[in-house]
Amino acid sequence: MIVLLLAASAGAIWYFVFNKPAVTNNSETTQNSVVAETDPNLIKMITPTTGEVWLDKPVAIEKQGYMIDEEYSQESYSDYYKVGNRDGNDIIAINVPGPGGSSLYLFEKSPSGEVSSIAHPSASALYDENYNKYIASIFNDSVLINTIINYDIFNIPNSMKLDDKGSVVLAPIYPSLGSFTADNLPSNITRKLVKQLGKNALMKSESLNLTTGLTSIYYYLKTAINTEIALRYEPLDVSLTNYQWNSGQYIDNRDSLKAMTYGCGSLGKSIVTADTNIKDSDVKIVGRSGLNLTVYGFSDSSNPLLLKAYDEYKQAVENQMGIEYNGPEIKSIDDFVNQHAVVLFKDLSGQWLVYSRKQMSTVGQCAKPVVYLYPTTAQTVWVKVGADVKVSEPQYNPSTGWIAFAQPNGQLTVNGAKYGSLFWEGPGYGQYPEISGGKVVKQADVISTIRQQLAQQGLNTTEINEFVSYWQDQVPNKPYVRLTWFNTSQMNQLAPLYISPKPDTLIRVFLDMSGMDSPISIPAQNLTSVPRNGFTVVEWGGLSSKKLY
Repeated sequence: MIVLLLAASAGAIWYFVFNKPAVTNNSETTQNSVVAETDPNLIKMITPTTGEVWLDKPVAIEKQGYMIDEEYSQESYSDYYKVGNRDGNDIIAINVPGPGGSSLYLFEKSPSGEVSSIAHPSASALYDENYNKYIASIFNDSVLINTIINYDIFNIPNSMKLDDKGSVVLAPIYPSLGSFTADNLPSNITRKLVKQLGKNALMKSESLNLTTGLTSIYYYLKTAINTEIALRYEPLDVSLTNYQWNSGQYIDNRDSLKAMTYGCGSLGKSIVTADTNIKDSDVKIVGRSGLNLTVYGFSDSSNPLLLKAYDEYKQAVENQMGIEYNGPEIKSIDDFVNQHAVVLFKDLSGQWLVYSRKQMSTVGQCAKPVVYLYPTTAQTVWVKVGADVKVSEPQYNPSTGWIAFAQPNGQLTVNGAKYGSLFWEGPGYGQYPEISGGKVVKQADVISTIRQQLAQQGLNTTEINEFVSYWQDQVPNKPYVRLTWFNTSQMNQLAPLYISPKPDTLIRVFLDMSGMDSPISIPAQNLTSVPRNGFTVVEWGGLSSKKLY
């Protein structure tokens, strides 16, 4: 079940290193073979044969009661949509938020009112018995389980061509209908059409991190029902088991490469590029991967991207945070380079991809998110968070979350004990947002700026004081500090909250701080607040550079 919930996650990708001849495009070997456009699944996906007609956009409808409606069940926070019709039947989708992201289920409703769950919507996917049992367990007895009907738009080929150079994307490992496309995207995210495939579209998403200068990319299929199905782009074998290194330095063959990203999310970026930061003259060959692909390292240890990675590694070691490296002690930037902490690879399309060794990558941690509940009348409230909760107060139950009796003044009673809020720590199950804006201030101005910005986002005096009390000791010890805030929408992607009864107002703020020796220019954020109407829930938290658990 957990695996299915995580079906939308994208794969990370990496490469290897040698010494210093000319840069190669790695066309001599590739992990993915070129796929002909005559794939029968692709032909069916482009020209469906299964007879359904899809609406241009899903239409929200009232809850239909298809899911088992127990106290604090999925039915209580699921959304229903009409998405199409087939042979006189309405096709209905249920969007169910879950710990690893939303899950989507399809149904057909006949004119007589008979409802069938379309358990196997893709003819090309593999559905095992565990999946079938799970599907049968979450719907009412009145819902029939149909494993025969399928829709060609979901018959995703095992691989699809990106270009004529041999680059391909792969289908998800597990069956997925994807999740509905977000209406509002941050300004640093761009989406491009790679190719139209009938009513589906192969898309590329790019998001620039203004702090690192790296661009995260992933490919996805935008379906005819307006969902996004994440595809895998894997030009490089990431396991270091069979890598051949030119330098002969210590490398743990059990280690692997990962996209050079940071934050406290669980879903990794598909891959990251640094085309604007890397020229062929900046690199040298340092080895070859297990599939005999050429991998590179920086030829100059003063490269800004390399120095930033090293600085983050040093801070992580000092804070005993998220580092699993057990090799020789790394004291200098040269040691960092010799251990191949950062690996570069040039894919078939000519773009530079940036990886780091997993054992030497910093892993940020979502620190002390605190949840305040303010119902209009005293009542029992159920709260669950989409995160791998490591520490909590009161004790968090991964299966049921918290069940608290909440007063309008925010006082909570959980298992007979009194609390002012709910507290948790741990990595979110979703994807960490890219840094697209913020404010750079002098060290001496950090706390006053934080107070001002929290007030702008609608927090009250008590919430602001408690935020500052916790975070003032975690301000980076640098002359300048970048302050970036993630809002409710972004936090709902990183670590969604499931609350019953549903709050009328939800305010979530999350701080990402980064210390720097000199200021940088970064777009300002437009920090706004929403009125506290009805049952209000407020949460604050931040990214910690210290070991928390």
